[in-house]
Amino acid sequence: MSPPTPSHVRRLVAVLTAGALLVLAPARPAPAAPPGPDRSTDVSVVDPDWVPDPVAEGVPHLPSRDAGKVKQQQRRERASRSAALAGYARDGHLPKPLPLAAQPTNSGPAPLVDRGLHDAQGVRMFSFAGRTWDHPVAQAQWGLSNLAAYRLNGDQLFLDRAIANAQRNVDRRVESRGAWFYPYDFDLSRCAGRPLLRAPWYSGMAQGEMLSLFVGLAEITGEAKWRTAADNTFLSLTLSASASAPWGSWVDPNGYLWLEEYPVSAGTTGERVLNGHIFALYGVYDYWRLTADERAVAVFDGAASTVRRYLPTHFRVTRWASNYSMGCAQPHVKYHQVHTAQNLKLYEMTWSPTFATYAYLLRSDYPAPAVSGAVLFSAGTHVGYTFSSTGAVRSQKTLKLTRASGAQANQRIRVYGRGIYYQITNGALAGYLVPETYGQRILLGKAVEHRYEPTRVLSFQPGTYTGYAYDAAGNVTGSKRITFSAASIAPLGATAWVNGQLSYQVTAGAYLGYWLPHTTGLAFT
Repeated sequence: MSPPTPSHVRRLVAVLTAGALLVLAPARPAPAAPPGPDRSTDVSVVDPDWVPDPVAEGVPHLPSRDAGKVKQQQRRERASRSAALAGYARDGHLPKPLPLAAQPTNSGPAPLVDRGLHDAQGVRMFSFAGRTWDHPVAQAQWGLSNLAAYRLNGDQLFLDRAIANAQRNVDRRVESRGAWFYPYDFDLSRCAGRPLLRAPWYSGMAQGEMLSLFVGLAEITGEAKWRTAADNTFLSLTLSASASAPWGSWVDPNGYLWLEEYPVSAGTTGERVLNGHIFALYGVYDYWRLTADERAVAVFDGAASTVRRYLPTHFRVTRWASNYSMGCAQPHVKYHQVHTAQNLKLYEMTWSPTFATYAYLLRSDYPAPAVSGAVLFSAGTHVGYTFSSTGAVRSQKTLKLTRASGAQANQRIRVYGRGIYYQITNGALAGYLVPETYGQRILLGKAVEHRYEPTRVLSFQPGTYTGYAYDAAGNVTGSKRITFSAASIAPLGATAWVNGQLSYQVTAGAYLGYWLPHTTGLAFT
């Protein structure tokens, strides 16, 4: 079956918009909702609606030992020259300045009304076993969320809440080996085979996110105490692992630096959690912005080099969601999207093309599913399916169309062991998944876009290429056809699936403003 031409797409989109030709729809279809926001590149550190995920964050337990007594023992650990991390691999990923709006920890502004669990001081709390507990990551994220809101509107309430969450952790800190650490006072069990984390335990992710909060407060308030808190918190990420003192960073047997979300003091190893490692790296980046400290450059480079080394071999799962960690090597759909967005952000922070490529591969493996819009069906036979969690067909339904038609979809999702499918929400195939196939079934408009700052390079081999301009609904508003007699290049500003085709957006030159569908002869670096 031949694919629709741009003129066909224009006519069909116009017809669909007018409400005719909806062969798949009920006789009186409900008005279609506008496409939802494309969240495929969200990289927010902060989540105002945070709740623990027992699969990823683990299962809490009441403390199995006297946490206060252990903290006293840990405080007696003194600073020493031997405390510093040993040498670790560095590829040369140097931090680059980002505008405020692009900084990863300035995102997810808090709502005015805090509907999450909090105490009388506005500090985020965590509940289990009939008690409320301090949770350093949740408090750091809520503090950062309030700072983001304060930057937008200047309302003192948000700054006060950010300060309250930061101050709670300053007050609860354990000082050890000259650094500040933020304890968890409940036990935590991880996946099968991982040891129980016994209170008090510490997290490199908490250290890094708290570091970002202190940096933000130092910048906004100018108060020296927040700079002091940042200095002492950053120091914690430069210390070696210890069997008797708090720690959050270690160098693995291959010589790579981990900012460890779940450290195991017995044996001084860790689970090697990808998202927590990168969120902690964001804190190091913020500290570098504040201080230009060469130690921060070294830790940033080492942590980024670890991502470069391990993501393709230990986290990526081809054509499926990536693994949560190396110690709990289980695919996790939610955190796959976090990994994708984090690698795209690492590209912005380092200008290292490897991370943009990693984001591209992760997006191809398991794209962000929350993509909605109109699906165009060509004339012919179409089959909708339902699947089991293992990708087995549970049921199917066949529909024959004598002319092109359309329906609405609310997901674009990979089925396990199979390709990309659209979840149809109305008409004869409502409730079924139909496979994405260019020329037969395509989602109109732009989906799962990745933007590149700085731009990448799109190369052209000799040949003829056609670029298209689109409006938001997927209408083709213009085209440009150019023949290259020799190899050429152009700046690449974004990639996305546009009208069902992987496409490249050129940001300068003859194709400025046009999207070029992927074809032989096009490649990007």
